[in-house]
Amino acid sequence: MTDSASISFSEPSALPLTTPLVCDPRQPRGKAWEADAVERFRKRMLDESALFPCVFGVDALRKATLRFSFLERGDDLARRLAAALGDFVALAPELGRRTSLVAFFETTDEDRARDVEGFRTLVWDLLQGVHDLDTVPWPADIPPDTEDPEWEFVFAGMPMFVVANTPAHRRRNSRYFEDLAITFQPRFVFDDISEDSKQGRNARTIIRGRLAAYDDVPASPLLGSYGKPGNLEWAQYFLDDDNTPHDRGTRCPLRVRHEAQHADNA
Repeated sequence: MTDSASISFSEPSALPLTTPLVCDPRQPRGKAWEADAVERFRKRMLDESALFPCVFGVDALRKATLRFSFLERGDDLARRLAAALGDFVALAPELGRRTSLVAFFETTDEDRARDVEGFRTLVWDLLQGVHDLDTVPWPADIPPDTEDPEWEFVFAGMPMFVVANTPAHRRRNSRYFEDLAITFQPRFVFDDISEDSKQGRNARTIIRGRLAAYDDVPASPLLGSYGKPGNLEWAQYFLDDDNTPHDRGTRCPLRVRHEAQHADNA
């Protein structure tokens, strides 16, 4: 089941709540590229002179309920990401409602020469690889059709909103990072801040205001609210660096496995 009503959340624990693949943001990193990524990320998120738009991410970093994973270059990248994501899914309810996994990828100067489309292909290939490695049945409450407004990326039974940040994003600063980074936000993060709630409306007003000040391009017209008619979650995972009109005929690059079955039929 993925319904957050069935998830028993804990208060943020004083315990590390980590694994060899998933670390606490306060843990020192031994490798230079990892330490540099953490330092850049912290500065960006906590910069008081340029307020980062995602207030929930900032709050999670301050409270240390955010989790990091670091993936070096090499073979089996999707397999290693899937392993880290599986660990995070197991930890997430213990971390409370404000948590996400930020996966940082070792990125060379050659990698940084990719354009936005090159990174788009890389990100969707990674997500496809992770999906193909998932052994847990597709949850009954998430439609498998990516065009459904209630579709979401799922791994190990947990629906998650995905955000890709790349070195190629130069105008949409909220989607820029010096290294490739992919954030996985459990769907339950948003359950108590829906658009229909006062708290949710207030949060969206703050985020949109910050976004307008933070980015050098207007907010993407693809941004929408989960479950609302016409909303496409997958289209928001990897945003363009401009606002090129989205062709509604474009399909999600992710191929949801035909044999994926709902949990209640597995």
